[in-house]
Amino acid sequence: MRYAFARAAAVGRRARDFGMRGGRPVGLERPEEQALLALLGEMPGWARHGELSGFLVRLADGFHDVYERCPALPQGEEKPGAVHAARITLAEAARIALSNGLKMIGEIPRERL
Repeated sequence: MRYAFARAAAVGRRARDFGMRGGRPVGLERPEEQALLALLGEMPGWARHGELSGFLVRLADGFHDVYERCPALPQGEEKPGAVHAARITLAEAARIALSNGLKMIGEIPRERL
């Protein structure tokens, strides 16, 4: 969970370094992206510690899948496009959800490990 939070925060930092910003979540069609969007929609409010911890593990796993298979930043000579902006926004949503969840279970989210 902590590593996923740190990775999501790193996406935002690198995007800013490249002068890129998030955008509307359009073009997120890959199964990994759709699964992460669905998980974000299931984020429990005030759940019991065990339920929330289990959810956060699933959310972290979902984010890792997206991070590894659907790059938020252009690779090589690729030009930044709308899908990259959408993936940056998706990473930010995961970062916020993980941050809130970690705080709710008594953890301090750290952007760098």
